[in-house]
Amino acid sequence: MVIAGAGGLIGTALCASYRYGGHDVTRLVRREPSTADERRWDPADPDPALVDGADVLVNLAGSPLTGRWTAARTELVRSSRVTTARALRTMADGAGTPVFLSASGIRWYGIDRGDEELTEASDPGPYEGVLPRVARDWEDAAGPGAVHLRLGLVLSRRGGLLKALLPLYRAGLGMRFGKGQEFWSHVSLADAVGAIRFLAKLPGAGGPYNVTAPHPARNRDFAAALGRALRRPVALGVPFAVLRPALGGVAAEVFGGLNVLPARLEEAGFGFRHPDVDTAIRAALTDG
Repeated sequence: MVIAGAGGLIGTALCASYRYGGHDVTRLVRREPSTADERRWDPADPDPALVDGADVLVNLAGSPLTGRWTAARTELVRSSRVTTARALRTMADGAGTPVFLSASGIRWYGIDRGDEELTEASDPGPYEGVLPRVARDWEDAAGPGAVHLRLGLVLSRRGGLLKALLPLYRAGLGMRFGKGQEFWSHVSLADAVGAIRFLAKLPGAGGPYNVTAPHPARNRDFAAALGRALRRPVALGVPFAVLRPALGGVAAEVFGGLNVLPARLEEAGFGFRHPDVDTAIRAALTDG
């Protein structure tokens, strides 16, 4: 098992999960290795020898989506995903690695598609916006033989959007964004890790898999569930216009509604531990 992006939220949890089960894990890093399980690599010079003998290669690399979206940051978000996926595809092919799983995102389906139920059989929608273009180029770079992990909003108190929201909610400043009608297709960190492990050993796995809980929540229901879990009020509504100075032109993309369902995972027999927003948030508040 070789993992790129092992220092991120999902990567850290995935490494811990495999090691707990007695598996050997090698982490690809871009700095000098500091432990015996690390190997330095360069996306500009992909070396298949670094993954030689691995039965599975997992790509979770990518610059975080948090922070102000300047032109330079937008390019970093894109290159850290597309260039890295292409390099890892080259390494997997050169080493003959049988299973290559590569992160992607549900923005492959677009920015906001209302209540439309979206499965892996759905079309990609309009080719517009930063994140949809990145997601589609990301998958193209990983290649048609990869397992494309179309990750939803991963919930954990240790990172991502939930970590940013917790101080506000604990201070009694709970809020919904926009009109509150938008679907936020989420997944608990435990289920994201479980899905990756499930797909890594699923015979014949390939193509896109939506890594999202089977019961997506609307923005307002997500806010209410987080308020209930923390026993704090949720009384505020924040329009997207307020978020634009902090996020730049992608504010609407980050919070746009997509009602994404994990059809292929469920058909393959994967069982979600946290199928709805209440169970996912409770798990997120106690993980790690």
